[in-house]
Amino acid sequence: MSHSGLENLTDHRETALFMQRGYNNPIMQRVMQRFIILLMMLLSLAPLEFTQPVQAQSGTAGELINTVNQLRQSLGLAPYVVDSYLMGFAQAHSDYMASLGTWTHTRADGTSAFDYGIKENVAMGTNMSVQHCVYTVWSDWVHWQTMTAYATGSVGAGVTISGGVTYYTLNVLPGDSVITQPQPRSTTSGETNPTNLLVAVSQIITATPSEDGSIIHTVRYGETLWTISEAYDVPIDQILTNSELSQGTTQVFEGQELVIQPPADPTATPTITNTPTPVTPTPTRPRPTMTPLPTRTPLPTPTPTSPPTALQQAFSDGQRVGLGLVIASGLGLTVVLYLGFIKKR
Repeated sequence: MSHSGLENLTDHRETALFMQRGYNNPIMQRVMQRFIILLMMLLSLAPLEFTQPVQAQSGTAGELINTVNQLRQSLGLAPYVVDSYLMGFAQAHSDYMASLGTWTHTRADGTSAFDYGIKENVAMGTNMSVQHCVYTVWSDWVHWQTMTAYATGSVGAGVTISGGVTYYTLNVLPGDSVITQPQPRSTTSGETNPTNLLVAVSQIITATPSEDGSIIHTVRYGETLWTISEAYDVPIDQILTNSELSQGTTQVFEGQELVIQPPADPTATPTITNTPTPVTPTPTRPRPTMTPLPTRTPLPTPTPTSPPTALQQAFSDGQRVGLGLVIASGLGLTVVLYLGFIKKR
């Protein structure tokens, strides 16, 4: 063995001996145990750090087209053919609606898809899925026409998500139609602009409750089940149930009455029947007649007078005066006689 080989063998033995001594050291063992525990904790937390919360995914433009074509195939219709121009056309409009925060058929330049000879469906909703959009929001006759009224056609779709709200646009060019340039709109023409066929949720005039608590909505031209449902904040299936319509109903017509809220259940009140009862006369104690008390007449106030004199008192009684005169006369006569006799002697 060469000299270098002996040196390498010696180094390996020294290293192994050092590691063995270190492992047998109690302090080194505690350090290794703590290191292993820390490593295991880091490995257990690693998946949590890289796990992202799963959010409800709105549909894509491709999923929207596939769902529409599946609907067409279920009705025996040929699928629409994807057109690149219509894809850009639809996506630009979805982006524009997202910038406004509402749905509209009027494009950024003031025109509409109908001015180009293109049919259009639009919708918006929080985390709205493609299935809900196609089979609920677009289940009315106007939107259904865009998806199923034409044997063939080209299609484009646009989807934009902003603030949790998804904006859908579906554009269809029927059959062999070609895209036309918008023409100036005539105000004297009697034609109806297709953009005015639909009524926005904010434009729906809601009915007021009746005396029995029921709410009956009369459908106006351009209203759909979805817009009516949104205006009253009542699910479509509940409206159909209240109106005694099948759950598969997708179309409503002008003048049709929908029961938004049924009458309140009246509280059963017992019917009171007036049964005549025999009248038994009962003796009644007569009430005493109240005799009015005499009114006290105020006494006159006495007028103070001076007391009568002795002479007045004496002459107040005629008999006494007469008697007094007789007595006085008698006394006087007696005195005269007595004095007469005395003087004679």
